[in-house]
Amino acid sequence: MPEPQAPGTVASTPRMIARGFHRRCPRCGGGKLFTRWFKMADDCPRCGYVFAREEGFFLGAFVMNFAVTIAGLAVLMGVLIAVLANKGSSGTISVVAVAAGCEALLAPILFYPVSKTLWAAVDLAMHRSEAWASIGGGNAPSF
Repeated sequence: MPEPQAPGTVASTPRMIARGFHRRCPRCGGGKLFTRWFKMADDCPRCGYVFAREEGFFLGAFVMNFAVTIAGLAVLMGVLIAVLANKGSSGTISVVAVAAGCEALLAPILFYPVSKTLWAAVDLAMHRSEAWASIGGGNAPSF
């Protein structure tokens, strides 16, 4: 069970990011945020923090997921260049190509829930001075 946090306090940025990376609520550290792999709760069941406070909120999560996928493909492209520079066999090139295809398909799927909670953590860290960001400070901003 995550450590309790005093009302009115905000966790440090590294703690929020770590919570997001572990698919936990960045505000309180609560878990069970996903009902299925692709279905995230609208708010934290522990502290009530509303994740998607506005239309398009998770666009940042999409960009993070895309960046992780592209970074993995860039590493594999470097491997392919090294194989070609060393006059690798067609079998070796095929292995790298299959690995790139698998990475392009699996990385976005596997990283999807992490990207959503990680983006929520980044957003909360950027808005830490808002009243709704602290526990006991309300759930969503008033526009």
